[in-house]
Amino acid sequence: MLAEQILKTIKYFDVQNHPLTLLEIHKYLLADKGIKATVSEILTILETDLKDKVQTTNGFYYLNGRSEISEQRLKNNIFATKRLKRTKKYLSKIKYIPFIKGLAVGGSEAITNSREGSDIDLFVLTKPNRIWLARLFLSAYFQIFGVRRHGKKTANRFCLNHYIEQGKLLKREQHIYSAVEYISLIPYFGGEEIYEFQKTNISWIKEYLAQPQIVKYTTPKAAKVTEIFEKMLQNRLGDFLEKISGKFQTKKIHLQDSIVLEKDELAFHPGNKGRQVMSKFNL
Repeated sequence: MLAEQILKTIKYFDVQNHPLTLLEIHKYLLADKGIKATVSEILTILETDLKDKVQTTNGFYYLNGRSEISEQRLKNNIFATKRLKRTKKYLSKIKYIPFIKGLAVGGSEAITNSREGSDIDLFVLTKPNRIWLARLFLSAYFQIFGVRRHGKKTANRFCLNHYIEQGKLLKREQHIYSAVEYISLIPYFGGEEIYEFQKTNISWIKEYLAQPQIVKYTTPKAAKVTEIFEKMLQNRLGDFLEKISGKFQTKKIHLQDSIVLEKDELAFHPGNKGRQVMSKFNL
């Protein structure tokens, strides 16, 4: 049973041309009837039961005949490392932006498998009842510096594609892809809040991953001036501005499949990569 789940895990990531390290196989091991395994147990299975089905080079494990994805990931790691340094430069100022409670890098960048022309997906936790104002201020920040993804301008730019209010239990898009996404988040601000979000959603994540691991990151806290500004708008004026901001932004959003506009969640995933990956994996 364990051998089957290890192979299934490697096959799932193979769909995304993503070879795994031993520790990643342990972290992302797909769930099945309460199965658990230590790193050493997984290694033993790879070297015995799966030795004719799985190969390893450069510290990565992949299906037989797929050595090219191991070489590609080595190159991707270089791109990802450079991009994460760029990320730190811009995200260090998030503590001054109102109504942002947590911000993390997600997507391929978070699992160090982004490519040379990739963008940087950001996951944003917002203060309750201020999600539209949070998006307005955050978008303006990246727009001012000219690093927000827009149109065909993608490489090394920030993609602000997912906003969620603090404390939300997610009920949409519960599958392997989203489970991996949420436990792989790299917080740059509001590390404790991101951790609490993961804890809130860990029950359904465990339906897809056998032993998901979440970590409470130590990150900068909101600046005093930001806290003061938020308190000043914790009233009817703030509610009014939130309503107006929502109406203004909604008018500029082209609604299509996988665009979510809810009171406590905004998601912009045209094409929905998660569904595409799951579709390929389930063939």
